[in-house]
Amino acid sequence: MKIGLEIHFQLKGVKLFCSCSTEGEKSNYLFKRKMTPTMSEMGHIDRAARYENIRNRDFNYYTSTNSCLVDADEEPPHMPDDSNINTAIIVSMALHCKIVDYVSFMRKIVIDGSNTSGFQRTGIVGLNGYVETSQGRVRISTVTLEEDASRKISESGKNAFYSLDRLGIPLIEISTEPDIKDENHAIETARKIGFIVMSTGKFRGEVDSIRQDVNFSMGYGRVEIKGVSKLSLIKDTIKYEIQRQKSLADISGIIKARGGTEITDFMDITYILKDTDSKIIKAGLNKNKKVFCAKINNARGLLKNGNYRLGRELADVAKNMGIGGMMHSDELPGYGLTDNDVNNINNFMGIENNDAIIMVITDPEIITAFKSELDERLKNLMSMNLAETRAATEDGETRFLRPLSGGERMYPETDIGLIEIPLKRLNSLEVLVPESMEDALNNLKNNYGFSQTEAMGIINNNLYGDFKDYIKVLNEPKIISRIILQKLPEYEKKYNKKLSGDELMEIFTMANENKWGRDSVEKALELYISGKYPLKILANAEELKPLDAGRLREIIIELMKTQEITEKNLIYLLKNKTKSSFDARDAIKIFENIKNNS
Repeated sequence: MKIGLEIHFQLKGVKLFCSCSTEGEKSNYLFKRKMTPTMSEMGHIDRAARYENIRNRDFNYYTSTNSCLVDADEEPPHMPDDSNINTAIIVSMALHCKIVDYVSFMRKIVIDGSNTSGFQRTGIVGLNGYVETSQGRVRISTVTLEEDASRKISESGKNAFYSLDRLGIPLIEISTEPDIKDENHAIETARKIGFIVMSTGKFRGEVDSIRQDVNFSMGYGRVEIKGVSKLSLIKDTIKYEIQRQKSLADISGIIKARGGTEITDFMDITYILKDTDSKIIKAGLNKNKKVFCAKINNARGLLKNGNYRLGRELADVAKNMGIGGMMHSDELPGYGLTDNDVNNINNFMGIENNDAIIMVITDPEIITAFKSELDERLKNLMSMNLAETRAATEDGETRFLRPLSGGERMYPETDIGLIEIPLKRLNSLEVLVPESMEDALNNLKNNYGFSQTEAMGIINNNLYGDFKDYIKVLNEPKIISRIILQKLPEYEKKYNKKLSGDELMEIFTMANENKWGRDSVEKALELYISGKYPLKILANAEELKPLDAGRLREIIIELMKTQEITEKNLIYLLKNKTKSSFDARDAIKIFENIKNNS
């Protein structure tokens, strides 16, 4: 088993090939494009591009508040911003890569609608690096800088809709060699690489800012799994793919033992079902579609039976071509079809012994292209040639997306010149190379007294850089840790408001100036995030005026008269008794003094 990763990180600031901000929202202006494949310099059309062309879709693009003529492919790209190039260099250095002398952008043909130009621009910045892990070095093949794709909004029939707000956002893509041992090692590797990029301070940090692709092989060809959205899903996705490929190997063996298989031509069986009660069939017929059926020899019981899911593998082709779905004999009668309907279909198709049937409801003009793609997919599956591109789902599974792209999709970018990386530039950037995750952990534990769990919480939540900034204005590491790991998420959820780093920095600055204890800092945070006080008058809030030792002593004595007080419930009872601020440590000292002298 071989596993490699391709991890994409969005950078904040400006887009890669124009001066538009990386932050924006969809607008209502819409334009349409049609994509067609072209030959590369090798004289071939990429297999994935040919497959997309068969799908014959129209692409509709919504402009955005951060898009321009470059995004619409109506103006040539501008030269990349130096800050984006510098960030890619810094990340490459941190991963021990050799930095190229010149960044040369290439075009990758992509006609699935994700880019208005029909291609994506990518430039290699670093080569042949590595990251240290608990299971040895994982080699880094490349660090590239590329433009992100448009954000897909929806798809309806032959129309796909995209927004340009994401198109052109700079992406750092880090690709590893297949040195990863298993799914847990994959998560560790992704986390360590992610820490480096996040530590640059240029990571965008919004939803969908990180996307992981998993390259996986069990000896049946490389499967590229696109868009694993969460680290935790890497493990689930790899486990699913292992099971899927084992199941396909079993299916292939069973079918070979039965004598092999093929898909017959699709036959129009609309007239057989013209009086059916099936709602799904009726809906298709009302849209002037027809029902087509084909026979798959020796596949009965393998389309959907226990772990066998050959039907799903074939249905993915139907969905990708806009047919919507596919019915097959392992789930019939079903979909409102009766035993009599199924018997009529079987008799018409000449079904015998282990034969299976598949049915689709579609337009006649697409059935020939669909049959061609289905034949090729079944041939690959039965020969265990599983090399392809698959999409990761939110529940940790994968779905067939398209054939695996090859070198035919690459050709030089003619609008962007070579970008020289002189030694002087490299020397100036060396001081900005972030420390490793191991060094960061040791820093948090040894210099600030954090436990392993607390230190990992700061790192895994991408808070290490923020922590180092906050500690400069409030030298209270334990208070800062509690705020950013516990109280801030709690209050943001409670009041449905997201706090910016600058706002939190200002509260910490107030805390330092006013010598607030932990209770006061937490109270100030909640008062602000709840909307009760703006920042400019927060420090003067009545609730933040600290109790003096005398008044705190009086309240504790009052409490002791009415109930049993211990160190465990003291702070809780005090907070219920007074809205004023107090230092918990002072309260405990006063309580112990009262108790010892009573």
